Amino acid sequence: MIHDFKRFIVIDDDPINNLLCTKNIKKSVEGADVITFTDAETGLDYIKSNFSSPNAEKVVLFLDINMPTMSGWEFMEEFHNVNAEIKDHVSIYILSSSVSEVDKQKAKIDPDVIDYIEKPLLVDILNKLP
Repeated sequence: MIHDFKRFIVIDDDPINNLLCTKNIKKSVEGADVITFTDAETGLDYIKSNFSSPNAEKVVLFLDINMPTMSGWEFMEEFHNVNAEIKDHVSIYILSSSVSEVDKQKAKIDPDVIDYIEKPLLVDILNKLP
């Protein structure tokens, strides 16, 4: 359940969406710590360097699909190659404005993605997440 987590990462090239996500996560989860990235490469580097320890706290990642330089799907291709210890600490939700059934199906079959959420990330949505 989402309320069992205290750490959150949002990777989206839209700073306004990142601000909205941060505010809504903090409204929904008391004491939430939210870090945002506007490019997927920096977010992936952060995850690799901060979640490789067995004692690392678990984190929820909200990942946009359509971003310049590295898309969310390219991020996922890289994430599939990180070691299992890192994967065990990161719960990934795709967060996108795309209504494409192809994107939804791709998220559904990806073993590292928990769910696909259409933007915006609202408090009501957060409260219903597994």
